[in-house]
Parts: sequence; structure tokens; C-alpha cells
Amino acid sequence: MNTILEALRVLAASAAALAVFCVAAQAAGTDAASIQPIRGLVVTSTVHSAFVVSGGGAARAYSGIDVEEWDSVASANADAVDYRMRVSAPANARANTDLSQFVLHRSVRRQDIAQSTRINLFYSSNDPGIFAGQTFLETSVKALAQLKSGKDVPYVIGVIDGENPLGGVGAMLQGVASQPTAGQPGTTPLAGLASLLATSAAHTYYRGSLRRVEGAPVMLPVLLNGARVSLPAIHAQGTVANGDKAIQMQFWWLDSPAWPLTLKWSMATRGHAADQQVTKIDLPTPQAASATSVPGGATNALAHRLQTACHLELSGIYFNTGSALLLPESQPALRQIAQVVRQSGMPVLEVQGHTDNIGTAAFNEQLSQQRAAAVRQALVTQFGIAPGKLTSKGFGFTRPVESNDTVAGRARNRRVELACPGAH
Repeated sequence: MNTILEALRVLAASAAALAVFCVAAQAAGTDAASIQPIRGLVVTSTVHSAFVVSGGGAARAYSGIDVEEWDSVASANADAVDYRMRVSAPANARANTDLSQFVLHRSVRRQDIAQSTRINLFYSSNDPGIFAGQTFLETSVKALAQLKSGKDVPYVIGVIDGENPLGGVGAMLQGVASQPTAGQPGTTPLAGLASLLATSAAHTYYRGSLRRVEGAPVMLPVLLNGARVSLPAIHAQGTVANGDKAIQMQFWWLDSPAWPLTLKWSMATRGHAADQQVTKIDLPTPQAASATSVPGGATNALAHRLQTACHLELSGIYFNTGSALLLPESQPALRQIAQVVRQSGMPVLEVQGHTDNIGTAAFNEQLSQQRAAAVRQALVTQFGIAPGKLTSKGFGFTRPVESNDTVAGRARNRRVELACPGAH
């Protein structure tokens, strides 16, 4: 019976994902309940925190840098959701080399998504695959309901703060705050709090309570399958402590009884701060979410949009930051784009690459050209598109669709499009 119920739940979630994928969601009409942890979903975030890489007798700490994080659902069943996580650093070549080599895995039990009031925000590559009794990308349905009822919710937050140092990592964490950021000391992320890769460290748990801030949901901008929408979030804040140490926490959780995804969090202590904000959510096509065959309604809708507008912004394409290396999470989107290209009656289509304005004009123009070429090459070599059907061109940061002054705007401007040659 549980297996049947789970299959029905996956099919229902797939249908909801299809509906959102086919129709550009409007801010007031977005159905938050359609966003669920089903196989193939990818959440992209920008993180401001500290990271430590230790291995091979050497260790390096990075702070004051933008880190992009991709969290995807590798599998989901009635018992647990399995997440796969990648990170990279856009503006620091050495940090990007260190961080992008890791693919981390974490499982969260369904019963914890239902009831837990404990979350682990920081991670180590040597962590166990599952922390029973805790969540990872979300809070629990129970905690969200309690916040919405106006109650104070006792909450536990797990971090890595170097209180139990291993191999000198604790001392390194304590020194992270001294690293300058753009010549401004004292503005770096949290001293003594970090995610550690390629080493082990103990998690420290801070306890306190959270309370809802506003009486109505807060609307947060997110790219949902490439369309700019505003998602409803419940904003909570409070102080958590461990001994004489205290952290001021804020969370913005998706207002959904199905999956209260963390859309944003921030923390502050001792004059330092760290935060994470979701910029993109890509729902899987039904074929990616389930092995069940589903008619290609979403593909038909995209093909129609391309045919009528001669322009299509592509979602679900992921590159390692600062490079033209396509990540494996791009495969479902590439497969669907290939179907769209086959259905197109246009003799030639152009893959167009665009970037944000981080870095020089020359660097971004080259990067956008390389990314457009990489998508074209994948469609030709992996999915059998005729070489003469596609060209590629990069435009760097010359065609922004949103302001580059915000995290959300920069995320939107980093994009790949399919268009008639010469189309804007």
C-alpha cells in the first residue's frame, strides 16, 4: 500500500511540475505546493560563508567569496530524500578548483521532514550520509505549522565551529575572520563557522527558539524553471546559544505544507555574518521525476513558444562556475531541448550564451561563447542533432535581462537561450 501511495504522490507531483513548466507562473499565482523533493529537482543558491579544504598534508581557508551551490534530488521514496550537492566559487580560481572537485551526498528521512525541529546548515565531506532527527535543505512541516500558529518553536541548529578541532582545523577556522574582503576588515563571514571539505570535524549544536516575524508571508524572488516568480515564505528569527556563544538566526521557509524548503537564511555573531539565498529552482520534467511514460506536453509548449517568439530562455542548464563544463544535472534539460529543436520548423537555430557582469568584458564574452558552444556540442554529439541545424554565439554581459546589482539579478543574467539567428 505504501508503495502505491508513493507512486501516486510522485505522479501527482510530476503533473504539478509539468503544469508549472508549461505555463509561465505569475507572482501571485505560483503554487508553492508544486515544489516538492522529487528526483531531478535542482535548487541553486548563492552562499556567503567560510569554507575549508584540507587534504594531502595541506589546508586552505576561504572567506569573503561568493560560492554557488547546486542541491539536486538524486532519489526520493517513501522513506527518505537523497540529495547531491556541488559547490564552486565564481571569482576565486584557486577556491573554485578546490571546491568544485567535491560531490557530497546527504539523505533526510521523510519522518524528519514531517516533524524535526533540528537542522544542520554546515557540512563536511566526511559526514555520515544521514543525520537522523535532522533536516538539511528544509524545515519540517510541523515546525512551519507551529510558526504559522504564532508559537515560539524550540529549535536546534548544527554548525561546525572548531570547538572540537581536528588536525588544527579549529585554529584555522578561528583565523578566517582576519582575512580581508575587498580591503574591508571585519566584514568577512562568520569567524569559526565553516563548511569543511576533505576533512572531519565535530558538529556543534546551538539551541534556542524561533518566532515568526511578519503576520503574512514574505514574497521572495526566485527563478522557477527560468521564469521570474515570487514565492511565499514564512520569515522566522531567534537567538540560539551554546554556552556563552550566541548566534542570531533568520530563516525564510517556503510556505508549503508539502515541503518547507529553505529559501534563505542568515546568521550573525561577534560582528560577522553569513547567509545563503536560493536563486533558482528547476522542477524536473515528468520523465525525469518518474520512470512512467508521460506525454510530452511540456516539450510541445516550449516548441510552440520558440516557434511563435523565435526565442526561448533555457532552464536546467548548469555549468561549473567560471567554466564551460556542463554538469551532469544538465542532462534532462539537454534531452528536452533536443526534442524542441527536432520539432522546430526553422532551418537553423542559434544557441546564445549570456553572463553576469562579474569579471572583465573580455572574460565574460569568451565564457559566454564557450558555454553556448558547449551546449551546441552536447546537442549534436549526445542527442543526434544535425550539426548544420545549430550555430552558437556568446554575448557576455551586454544583454542583461535584470539588474546585476542583486544576487537574484545576476543569477537570471547567467543564462543560455535558443533563438533564430540575429534575434534579440
